[in-house]
Amino acid sequence: MGRKALRTLVVSGAMVAGVGLVGVSAASALIPDSGYSSGHSGQTGTVNSADRSVFKSATVNGLRVRVGPGTGRPILGLIYEGQPVQVIKSARDRTGQKWDEVMLQTDSAGGLPGGYVGWVTEEYLY
Repeated sequence: MGRKALRTLVVSGAMVAGVGLVGVSAASALIPDSGYSSGHSGQTGTVNSADRSVFKSATVNGLRVRVGPGTGRPILGLIYEGQPVQVIKSARDRTGQKWDEVMLQTDSAGGLPGGYVGWVTEEYLY
């Protein structure tokens, strides 16, 4: 089984099981949000979306998808203008910047598969 197929299977299985999957590394290993503890997140609180049918699109090319909310979090990949995403929940970092945890609805030209979950700054979504 190829890496892309395995990654898709892992993401799909985690979503069906209800696991809070934040990302998949290049080796297809799960990276839980709470596992990154270098103190860069700046997350002050998370607000779950009551209605998970909120869909938005990127307004710029090369919007960074991160492990968690905050510019100090590792970058997992990129999405591009018009890329549709589903908003799962939102959080503000230490500076007050709002971030959305999103699930990609289609494969990204930046190498991320549809179904992938990560964090993007809300400023560049509409």
